[in-house]
Amino acid sequence: MGDEGFRFELPKAGIIKGVRAQDIEVVGEKVVNVRVRAKPYSNTYTPEQLERVAEVAERYGSGKVHLSPRHNLEIPEVGSRKLTEALQELFAAGLQAGGSGTSVRNIFTCADYCPMRVRSVRELGAMLSELFGDMPLPNKFTVSLAACPAGCSRPWNVDIGIIGVAELLVEPERCEQGCDACVEACPVDAVTLKGGLRIEQERCVRCARCARACKSGALRMARTGFRVVIGGKEGRTVAFGQEIAEMAGDYEVIELVDRVIRQYRKMARRRDGKKYERLAEVLQRMGGAEAFMKG
Repeated sequence: MGDEGFRFELPKAGIIKGVRAQDIEVVGEKVVNVRVRAKPYSNTYTPEQLERVAEVAERYGSGKVHLSPRHNLEIPEVGSRKLTEALQELFAAGLQAGGSGTSVRNIFTCADYCPMRVRSVRELGAMLSELFGDMPLPNKFTVSLAACPAGCSRPWNVDIGIIGVAELLVEPERCEQGCDACVEACPVDAVTLKGGLRIEQERCVRCARCARACKSGALRMARTGFRVVIGGKEGRTVAFGQEIAEMAGDYEVIELVDRVIRQYRKMARRRDGKKYERLAEVLQRMGGAEAFMKG
């Protein structure tokens, strides 16, 4: 058996140009910031992983750790000569560099333990991360999954937003007189009891809070799925996602993400001498999500 040993390849994504701070002395080398996340995907970190990040930050950086909006842990001011060594220690703790550059940024989900969730998103988020995470694209590309329409993971302001929604089964004859738990639970005033139990569809956001509050079974979740929106963005200009699916299943979501990414790669144009369009700009140029999906 050979003595080559395990080869650790320096990742391309997740290494960001650093700025030398006043409180760190680095002689004869560049300083970079290291952005890491759990691998395989997880929207939580273990205490052991956090301890390792702290140790690496102290040993190879300036002792600082930043939590990014996309759930990455960023270690600033790491000396480039110690970069591989630092990444090896993080890798052994189940942490991998990623989530930067012109690629699919860290795909992230809201908390899976939230009592308001309509549908679990952690497993689907892990699958999407495995399939598309860090994939090179014309510009940065963000994907977020929300377990309910409250959208704590900001699905409306990313390139692809995936939102858990419910289809309700309404049986007014089972409604108990004098109970208004469903009315109290609805955050958008879509439930009315005047003249019998009724859901105002133009108001309903399909969060199923009314069904969870109902004790008589007059309101129940018939099925759950995902609303998929594309073309959102944050930054100097803000755009909200446009719907391409109203009630998609798990596998259909994977197919849609794949299709949108392939279309974006094909349709994106240079907007100036260097950078390519973001997905929101492609949709604006083409006249919306429907025209984009038709290609």
